[in-house]
Amino acid sequence: MSLSVQKTIRVHKLPIDGSIFGLITAAGSSSRYGSSKKELEDLGGLTVLERAVEPFIPFCNAILITCPKGEKSRFEELFSKSKLKPALASLKSGFMIAEGGKSRQESVLFGLRELAANCHDDGVVLIHDGARPWISKKLIEKTINCARERGACLPLMPLIETPKIVEADLIHDHPARGIIMSAQTPQAFSFPEILAAYELAHREGFKATDDAMIWDRYVGPVSWIEGERQNRKITFKEDLVAGISSLESHSFKMPLSIGLGYDIHPLVDGRPLLLAGVLIESEKGEAGYSDGDVLWHAIIDAMLGAAAIGDIGLLFPPGEPKWKNADSSVLAKKAFALIRTEGWQLANIDCTVIIEKPKLAPYREAIRTSISRNLELPIESISLKAKTKEGFDATGHGEAIEAHAVVLIYR
Repeated sequence: MSLSVQKTIRVHKLPIDGSIFGLITAAGSSSRYGSSKKELEDLGGLTVLERAVEPFIPFCNAILITCPKGEKSRFEELFSKSKLKPALASLKSGFMIAEGGKSRQESVLFGLRELAANCHDDGVVLIHDGARPWISKKLIEKTINCARERGACLPLMPLIETPKIVEADLIHDHPARGIIMSAQTPQAFSFPEILAAYELAHREGFKATDDAMIWDRYVGPVSWIEGERQNRKITFKEDLVAGISSLESHSFKMPLSIGLGYDIHPLVDGRPLLLAGVLIESEKGEAGYSDGDVLWHAIIDAMLGAAAIGDIGLLFPPGEPKWKNADSSVLAKKAFALIRTEGWQLANIDCTVIIEKPKLAPYREAIRTSISRNLELPIESISLKAKTKEGFDATGHGEAIEAHAVVLIYR
């Protein structure tokens, strides 16, 4: 950093619940990797780039990917067919692809400009290499929290080997390994300030090798947190092989998981009675902030619980205008898309609806068919039972309806 540079950009206080934007860089030439583009290599059924994008989806209001100049249509086609498409479509401020420039620095500048043009609120922007497919949600969350507190943050890892400074063919100096660390991404910054810093660097012709250098030059010091060894970057072909081998030998993920869901709604006049989107002839229907579909709500909670990613109230909070009278079939598909981004697939669903009247037997197959269609699950893997409370409690008195669901998911 040049000590003569005046720090002209001031950082405003970031709200603890402000917007989060993801900028994933994939505009490079992959010249050191070989003839193919490393971000588009297959990695367990998804491309390296899709693997790099998916952990950011639960955190972000908007995500933008930079691609090489002239390849926007190729990237658009990839994501139009991607398993991530439903989750990306649910982003509040959208999913975008923008062409990059001649260098990573120019590509990030173009991406920041595009985000600013389409997202008109402040917040934190996470700048991440599309060739880092093993990033964890835990590291993303820690980086966001640090940036919200201090304005800028990046993960660092200690060096394993001893560094040397060379001039020509001779070693010039022997810096202490303890004070030198290697940078990872995502690097997180207050959005307006990093954009302003990039614009200044562009005007002055200042060249940097990462985003933190630009922030340090024009804004101020950058905070850091400890990175993760698995968050490696793919530069050469052997990096992809080494990354896969490392995870296979050092990590273990349970292949099966079970989730339990339950919901209860009052039965009131003037509302439709819906079960998994099927309209049931009834004098009363479910009260609720959304359409009140008690069976879908139980299934959604079971899916989210099995994947350990929250519950329906966290994903679709009541009181938020966009969920007022929402179609719960749409909510179920969004929850299903989310568990798939976590690497899970549905195996079977067993559900029970408890209501005094009407009888549900005539609707049983229609309900199973609706669940099958919306969750892409064979109908023979869906069980539906109807029970009564034999006159006990509010449900037994015809004042409420309950639903239980058990979901089995697998990797």
